[in-house]
Amino acid sequence: MDERPQFDAKFLVGVDQIDREHRQLFEIAARTYDSVGAGDATAQAVIRRSVAELIEYTATHFASEEGLMEAAAYPELAAHRLEHQHLLSRASDMEMRVEIGDPSMAMELPRFIYRWLTEHIEASDKKFGAFVAARQQD
Repeated sequence: MDERPQFDAKFLVGVDQIDREHRQLFEIAARTYDSVGAGDATAQAVIRRSVAELIEYTATHFASEEGLMEAAAYPELAAHRLEHQHLLSRASDMEMRVEIGDPSMAMELPRFIYRWLTEHIEASDKKFGAFVAARQQD
């Protein structure tokens, strides 16, 4: 990933609350990308804050998204929850690596965040958006 993470219309799921929360996740990813790119003495502290914010907001977003899926009786909720748990586990591992000062994290973290966000939205969250849209047409 050579570009700064940026929310784009192609990432819209069609559920307003989820789209707002995804925008926020992209903003956090962009701040992390910016802090890594700065390469100055304060970058490590900013990266630590960004990772902590990412984990906290991600957990909040996942709970919100899963609540919406539960309320809609979404049949793929269990699988979606597993994806969320996997990401939180990976993010916690990355947070630990940032805390101990792993130098490879500076390059890996923004790539991971951006790749995970885009792949998860495209492969999983859009399915829920389509499910909601189909139910609204019935």
